Amino acid sequence: MKDSGKATVSVGETEVSVKREGSSKTSVALILGKFEKEGVLIVALDRLVHQPHEGSLGEWSVSGAITTILSRSSTQS
Repeated sequence: MKDSGKATVSVGETEVSVKREGSSKTSVALILGKFEKEGVLIVALDRLVHQPHEGSLGEWSVSGAITTILSRSSTQS
């Protein structure tokens, strides 16, 4: 089972930043693409911002081995 990462994910126009609870470090990645499919918002990043044991960061599900793919319901703000 993958852990949920306690983090704040901020999605801008061209970048995503991830600030984990209990850490002073912020991870920043460029957005390669954003699209919506079947009510799910998907954001592809240019690098990994999640750890292999993490299944989510904040309200976002995370996946990917080379780069991080963020996904969540498109009805969330």
